[in-house]
Amino acid sequence: MADFPLACNFQGDYAMKLLIVDTNDTMDDVVEKAKQALVGVVVKAPKSGDVLRVSRHGEREYLPRHLKVADARFVRMEAVDITVET
Repeated sequence: MADFPLACNFQGDYAMKLLIVDTNDTMDDVVEKAKQALVGVVVKAPKSGDVLRVSRHGEREYLPRHLKVADARFVRMEAVDITVET
């Protein structure tokens, strides 16, 4: 377990934010940590029933929800997008 910095582009936000996650966190954990840090501060809460997913910045394919940060082979400060699943 280790802290790991990501640049987070949360849907509806105006800029990327630093998000510190743990290497053992899953992509669902990354979403939850981003929501805790940003919802109600710089973005509105997602609509009820919306499912937020993580993708590498600029890619359309979502990362598997149970994929761990360590297994995603991110580099420090890599940018990720968190958007409503379509």
